[in-house]
Parts: sequence; C-alpha cells; structure tokens
Amino acid sequence: MSTQTDTGAALPDADVNRPMAEISRLARLTTDGVIPNAVRTLRRKAPLIGASTFALFYTGRGAGSARLAHCFDDQFPRTSDVSATIVETGGDALARHAATSALPALWLPQIAGGAPASLFLSVLPVAIPGSPGIAFPVSAESGRSGLFVFTGDDINGDRDAILVLHKSCYRIFAAVSDLKSGGPSSASAISKREIECLKLTAAGRTSEDIARILKLSVHTANQYLTSAAGKLDAVNRMQAVAKAIRQGLID
Repeated sequence: MSTQTDTGAALPDADVNRPMAEISRLARLTTDGVIPNAVRTLRRKAPLIGASTFALFYTGRGAGSARLAHCFDDQFPRTSDVSATIVETGGDALARHAATSALPALWLPQIAGGAPASLFLSVLPVAIPGSPGIAFPVSAESGRSGLFVFTGDDINGDRDAILVLHKSCYRIFAAVSDLKSGGPSSASAISKREIECLKLTAAGRTSEDIARILKLSVHTANQYLTSAAGKLDAVNRMQAVAKAIRQGLID
C-alpha cells in the first residue's frame, strides 16, 4: 500500500518522509503570514543569481550524520519536486556543508571540475544531478540553523548578487526561526520517555510500533503521546512532533 506526497509521487506507507511532510504542513499553519511573505521576497530575488527554484531546509543531526528537514519552497504551500530530489539525492552533501561552513556553496555540472573556489564561496561536487545550484547556510539567535538552496540552469557566481541574497536569507531565516522557537518551560516538563515516543512518531511509527520498541503497552504509549501533546499545547500527536522539532526537543 502507498500514499501520495504533495507532488503526487507514491511512497510506501513506511516511508519516513510521509509523517515529516505532515509535520511540515502543520508547522506552516502557525506561521502567521511570515512564510508566504518570505516566498514572495525570494521569488523576486532568486533571479539575481539566475535561479528559478528555491527552498529552505532546517539542518540538524540525526543517527550520527547531518540531515536536512524541508521547511518551504517556491511551490508553497505544496512541496516541490526539486525539494524532494534535494532530500533524496543531494541532502547529505548539502547538510555536511551546512554543518562545517558558513560560506555559500556553488555547483555547476556543466563546467568540468566546477568553478574556482574563492574567499567568499565554496565549491561542491554536483549536489543535484543535472542542476546547477547554490546553497546558503544560515543561523539565528534562537540557535536554529538552516540552508537555503537555489537551483536553475542560469545560476551564476556573481559576487555582489550572492552577497546580497545571502544577507536576505539571514533576515528571512531569523523571522521564520522566531516563529518556530518555543520557550524553555515545556522542554523541562517533557519526560525522556515522552520524547522517545515523539521521536518514534516523527519516524512514522504507530502506537503499536512504539509500544513494541519501548516494551510498553499500547495504552501506555498513547498516554505518553497524549501527555506530551498537552504539555506542548498541541491538538494531536503530529502537531506535538512539529512543536517539539521547533523547540529543539527532537531533531
């Protein structure tokens, strides 16, 4: 049995991207217009570097390696095919760059060996097959970090345009990150077992799966998830996971 993504592609029910897509959707519902405004701004500014698509990902660490979590893209409120490709084929390389550098990173498949590196720009191997692109690592005072990714056949390495756009990305990420930051009270109130249940829910596990993995009864697993949702002021377990991610309780 399979389910449909926002882009129409069929994925197995066990695919972890399915619950993450729902979490991402719920998170976007609480943004009070900030993300739509960000999308409009980026649509105006992306052509400065020859880009036709863009996306924002949160960066984090999970299972011992860097990873990307989709936030929004140029197809908001849907998720674009390009974003899905980035996560599936280019996410690891891009996430590793975001974890180790604050410099923009460029890749140009049409140029053998890529473009020359400089003091303000890193060069990556082809991060997305067949598509030139540039990635901008960003961070915010909330402690969150992210990566804006722009792609397009006309991507260029114009220094001034890159610097202007990177600055805009920092401003946008600060606004989005503020919306997704939570206070410390709920973090201190949530137990270790509740966090474990939320993490497994984010990975697409059912109550029965959680009970089996943690050696609990299904009733107890549901109680932990209900308790966590209450502490996070969430209406259901998926919104609880979204809020836990925003507050940095799980990644």
